[in-house]
Amino acid sequence: MKEKAIVNRRYDIDWLRNLGILLLFPFHSARVFDYWDPFYVKNESLSWGLSWFIATTSYWFMPLLFWLAGSASWYALQKRSSSQYLKERYERLFIPLIFGVLIIVPPQGYFALLNHTGEAGNYFSFLKGFFVDFSDLSGYFGTFTPAHLWFILYLFVLSIVALPLFTRYMKLSTVKINKFNQLFSKPFVFISFIIALLITQALPAPGGQNPFYFLLIFIVGFIATSDSRYQKMFNRVRFKAFISIVILIPAYIVLITVYPDVQKFSAIDIFKALLLTMNMWLTLVVILGYGNKFLNFPHKAIAYMNEAAFPIYILHQSILVIVGYYIVKLNFGIFPKFFMIMIATLIASFLLYEFVIKRLAVARMLFGIKVRKKDKIQNQNLNVYK
Repeated sequence: MKEKAIVNRRYDIDWLRNLGILLLFPFHSARVFDYWDPFYVKNESLSWGLSWFIATTSYWFMPLLFWLAGSASWYALQKRSSSQYLKERYERLFIPLIFGVLIIVPPQGYFALLNHTGEAGNYFSFLKGFFVDFSDLSGYFGTFTPAHLWFILYLFVLSIVALPLFTRYMKLSTVKINKFNQLFSKPFVFISFIIALLITQALPAPGGQNPFYFLLIFIVGFIATSDSRYQKMFNRVRFKAFISIVILIPAYIVLITVYPDVQKFSAIDIFKALLLTMNMWLTLVVILGYGNKFLNFPHKAIAYMNEAAFPIYILHQSILVIVGYYIVKLNFGIFPKFFMIMIATLIASFLLYEFVIKRLAVARMLFGIKVRKKDKIQNQNLNVYK
């Protein structure tokens, strides 16, 4: 008989999603100082410590957010029809995406141009070129980019693409679902998903972000949340998974140090990708396992952050780039600058949410937050006085 799906609220999923959003502040602040890749704003002196912080978080960070988005889709479809789900995706993702790309993102390109070239001219003149220059979608040197909102773009598209599969899965007979989840919730079978993930990495990745890779993680997050056997398995193997990544992550670091540049699709390149994918998958098991153990409890902060997290995500990087542009010019050491950028961005993001976005109905709509009844009433009253 099919095991009953989890219907009670999973507070650990809320905590992990919100903590993931908060991790963006140190993560993107560290990007100003890391050696690995260019960024909109770079400090003159860089830090290996912050570079390795980026390296040890970047491989699992976005996969975790897509997994949790899949989890959220499972719960959303328990109380919404497919059309209602698509309407919610449009309001929560598409509208903020368009608003963000048109209004929130462009300052990143402007200050990137200032930081890397020393001049960018008038901001409105810059915008004319920004929206037609698609030569480098990273946008790190002032070209058009969706910037950090690529996550929202992917999540919107992947939600639409995966919806037929989700509805098909939910309509399967109890016997079929039970057999499927009984098999795939076994540790060694679950780990075998890394083969599929490895194959997706050979497919196109626009702007360096592979939609096929994230689609698979999104789908597995949905399915794993639908049946408690997966979480029970994570809880059983979390310590073994932790010991495994303690061994495998240093092994990966040694491998990329010894073979920094290899031919694409060579044996070493495939082995590096396999090891990194294994580390990502095991790290998700560790986070989901220990998150369920330590974070599955209610708190008033959850309700606040569940609403605040998304607009703060949309805002934070543009604020960080502007703040970072001025702070890197100061005569301070790397770590004082890092903490100044991170704290200033955190405070500014929360203040804008608390005193502007949260309180204005139009702002709530543009940032993907449900408009409250009292906001509608206030808007109607304002219209009367007009």
